[in-house]
This record gives sequence, C-alpha cells and structure tokens, in this order.
Amino acid sequence: MKKILHMTPPIINNGVYRYIFNHMQYIDQEKYQFTFLTKNPMGLKKTKEYRHYGFPVRAFSNVERDNPNGLRDEIVRILREGYDAIHLHTSYWRGFLIEQIAMELGVPRVIVHSHSTGIDEAGEKDREELFKKHHAYKEKFSLEYATDVCACSKLAGEWLYGEQIPKEKIQILPNAIHVERYHFQAQIRQEKRKELGIDNRIVVGNTGRYCYQKNQEFLLRVFAKARKENPALFLLFLGEGELLGELKKLAEELGIQRDISFLGWQEHAEDYLQAMDVFCLPSRFEGLAISAVEAQASGLPCLVSDAIDMGTALTDLVEFLPLVEELWIQKLVGCTKDFVRVWKDEEIAEKGYDICQAARRLEEFYDIQ
Repeated sequence: MKKILHMTPPIINNGVYRYIFNHMQYIDQEKYQFTFLTKNPMGLKKTKEYRHYGFPVRAFSNVERDNPNGLRDEIVRILREGYDAIHLHTSYWRGFLIEQIAMELGVPRVIVHSHSTGIDEAGEKDREELFKKHHAYKEKFSLEYATDVCACSKLAGEWLYGEQIPKEKIQILPNAIHVERYHFQAQIRQEKRKELGIDNRIVVGNTGRYCYQKNQEFLLRVFAKARKENPALFLLFLGEGELLGELKKLAEELGIQRDISFLGWQEHAEDYLQAMDVFCLPSRFEGLAISAVEAQASGLPCLVSDAIDMGTALTDLVEFLPLVEELWIQKLVGCTKDFVRVWKDEEIAEKGYDICQAARRLEEFYDIQ
C-alpha cells in the first residue's frame, strides 16, 4: 500500500478538501492510504468523510515564521513514519520549510499543488503584506524543494511558480466531479423549490465560503438593484464563513432580506442546484472553481467573473463578465426560469473533469517512480 500524506489548510469547507474528498471516493483504498497533515485535526474529524473512511490524521501546531525549529521537529517526527509521497495543497506562499524537510529526508515524491490565484484576506493592509511575502518566496522556490509541481489551472500555476520553474513541468490536475450526481432532474427541482417556498421565483444561486475571495457583497448589491426591475428574483446562498454576519447585515440595509436565503453548507448541494435558474460566481480570484464545474454539470447557465481562469468554461453555459455592476444587473434582470437544462457529460469528460478518469490519473501520478 502506498502511503500519501496530504498537507491541507486549517479551514475545512473549501475547494482543497472538496478536491481530495471527491477523489477519495474513487481511489483504490487497498492500494493507497491517505493521511492528513493539518493544524485543525478536530475540524477534520467532524467531517462525514472522516466518519466514513477513518483516515489517519496528523496534527502540527508550529509555523515557519514564528518557530521554524519547532516546526522542523514536528514534521521530521511525522515524516519518519514513512510516506511514499507528501502532497502539499496551498493557495499562496508563506514558506516552504516542510517541502525542504521532506526533500532532505528523501521522501520519494514531494508534490506541491496550487489551488488559487490570490490571497483570501479581507483586510487590505494584511493582504498587501502577505502578497509581498508570497512573491518573495515565489522567487526563491525551485525544484530543489519538490519533485513535482501541480496546479488546478494554468493561472493557478502562474500564480504560485516563478519563471525559474519551466512551464512544461507544471502539471494540471483538474478539479473533477462525479458528473452524474449533478444531472438535472425536474422532479427534484420541483420538490426543492416547493420546500423552499420559491415555486414562482427566478432563483439566482451562489455556493462557496463567505469570504473576501468569493465577493458575495458584490452579488448582494447587484441583486438588490436588479430586483427593483424584476421582483420575481430570489437569491439563494449555500455556504458558511467569516463574513456571514456582515452579509446578512448588508442584506437588511439593502432591504432584500426577505428575498434571500442563507442556507449554510448542504450535504446534498446538487439538489439545491436543481432549484436554481442561474448560477453566479463574482469571485475576485479563483484557481478553478469546483462550484462552477458542478453548476455546469447541472445544466445551469453561469455568470462568472472574468477574474477567474477561462478554463472554467467547460461548456457553453458559462459567460464571463467584468465586475461592473451595470452588466451583472442587466443579466439578472433578463433571467428566466424557463431555461431548458440538458446534461453536459461528454463535454465535461472531454476536458478531464469527470472524477472517474481524474482519479485514475491521480493514481498513475502517485505511481510514477
């Protein structure tokens, strides 16, 4: 059995975990054992995936900037358990001491995987400081610190790796999904819309963590203005995050609280996609959003920020828009609940985003000597 150590971020409900958990369902559990290295072991152990798989979890508490020696001691102890690969999932550089230690200890595969194209920090001053540090580390990072470099998209690769990393060395690992799970089903749509009390509404949907990156504040503002021209509009949010309180307060200030539902994370998000009429993703940046892939698999027309990688358009359902309020308002006013939704399996699979083929590719990737 190959032992793969995934280093993951402390925030659980995000694209990194969705990427790993989506693939775990289709990975040969008798051939590959996933272990998680995290600063949030208790949060990870609350997930349904932990309850199902019971995968090993390894915790560390130190960070490179504050206590590099303490971090080294923790990581050396963990890596000496013996792993065939360490797969490090990251959004921006804060250091690469763990990669350096793994290479020093001779871990056969040290895989760095870029999942974003920006820094998700609401405070401008903090974001600018982190941005400077990111670019300083980006210029120093080389293939001395990893055997493999990966990214979820071309833009995500450009964001994390400097010119010293040959472009042909960056492998794209798609944020794949189980396409059939998201097939449009008219009966589910009818049942879910009735349950939510939105039978006759035109439902604008968004899924994702409530944070600076996802830019839900922009969506609230354009929705409020669009609804004045089209009172049938209704806004449906799925997610949780640090900005939820601020978003609810803004909804009240805009006078649209009765036309919005904040539903939190949903285990069967695909059922709520059935209930939507248009999917909106006004993110300030993304690697390649799994949520947009899911929406396309559900046959939903998608309005997406042009700050997101153009590779997000796996189908003709995606329209990219600059973050200009008037443009989004115009599109929302013109939305209808009579859009004919069809399955997009072949198009999504052809681009490499079907989870079955992506899982086989990941297994082959781990098998490379």
